[in-house]
Order: sequence, then C-alpha cells, then structure tokens
Amino acid sequence: MPPPYSLVCLDAGFTILSPRRTLAQSLAGVLEQHGHRIGQAELQAAWEAADAWFWDEYQRPDNATWADDALIEATWRDYHSRMLRELNLDEQRHLLDLVLESQFAADAWEPYPDVVPALEELRTIDGVRIGVISDWGSNLEGILAELGLDRYVDFVLASGAIGLAKPDPALFRLAAERAAVGTDASVMVGDSYRADVEGARSAGMDALLLDRQGDASVEGVTIIHSLAELPGLVRAAG
Repeated sequence: MPPPYSLVCLDAGFTILSPRRTLAQSLAGVLEQHGHRIGQAELQAAWEAADAWFWDEYQRPDNATWADDALIEATWRDYHSRMLRELNLDEQRHLLDLVLESQFAADAWEPYPDVVPALEELRTIDGVRIGVISDWGSNLEGILAELGLDRYVDFVLASGAIGLAKPDPALFRLAAERAAVGTDASVMVGDSYRADVEGARSAGMDALLLDRQGDASVEGVTIIHSLAELPGLVRAAG
C-alpha cells in the first residue's frame, strides 16, 4: 500500500540546519578579531536582549518581513545592532557587515546528525517527494547545495525568494503545487508550532512538531524528537 504522504516538507533552521556557532559566538569572534574582548556575562545579556526582540518581532501577526529579502537583511541588521548597542559598540557600524557575513556564510551552518540518514531513508519510499519550506532569504538554496543536501530534495521554497512567509497557507499550498500533489497528501515537519504546524494545517496539510529539546507539550499535535523517527512514521501511516 502506498503511503498517504506523497510530499514531506521540512523546515530549514533548527529542523535540518544547525548553526555551527551561536549568534553570540559569531559576534564574539568578530569583536575579538577587531580588538574587543567581551566578557561572557556581558555577551549573554546582549544576546538575550536582542533575542527577546527578535522573537517578539518574528511572531508579530502582521509581520511581513520574511517575505522579502531586503526586509530580512534589515531585520538581522537591527538584531545585531541591538547587541552592539547593549555592548556600547553601536557606533562602530563597520562591524555589522562582518557579523552578517559570518552569520550567513554557508560554513556557518551544518546539518544535524539525523538529517542525511532520514533523507536517504525517505528517498527509498516509493512515491514520496521532499521539499524544504523555510522563512529564509534567497541564499538558502546555495547553503543547502554547499552542504550537499540539495541532492535529497525536489524543491526549496525560501520565503524571501518567493514573497510568501509562514504561517501563510498560500506558502504551503504552493509547495503542494510544486510537487503536483494535494495538500491532504502532504505533511510538514518543523520546530515552530505557529509557523509550521498552524501554517500547514491552515492549508489542509498534516503536520509534525519537531522538539529536539524534549520539552514541548502541545495537545493534538504529533511530536517527534528526532528526524530519525520520520521515515517510520511515513511508512506506518500507509
């Protein structure tokens, strides 16, 4: 019996891609190279202040940032500016470009250990296509290619490249169209309940919440703790 899912969609950041360095570590590295040694406590406080702003901004219902490359870059500039401001280094604007370059380089990211084995196993299931759907800039395809992950996926929908962002159901419907399947034959896997689960469900897709930390509890949602669980779930659902 063929599986009920003809399309498996995966989020990028913190689902298949892990930062090799935290944003705070990237900032610290750039600052140290330019003669600024920052204490761990100061760095942590600056990161926490910027991170709180970022997540409030990301989850703001009317936030259209992630559907536009220029706005995505502006948001990250604002993010790092806030960290520099907390460290009293906000006048040194030349540091911003260096921090952003460090953050968005392909070697700033790596796949989680469970990613390639899961993708390889999914590829052995007849009739299943694989897509990546992410709130990310147009450089996502290049990053996936540099990491050798492009060989496993049929398409990539980066929000900044296509003008649609999560949790807009149109983004998930577009993924189903790219795969030439119905949304009812598709499943989305990601680490954000609002962006991935609610977004996918609003388009008629099934959804799995990836909780790598093991601390999520959401009623009515199937939670997995590793992508190693995914191929078995796809097969078992058939």
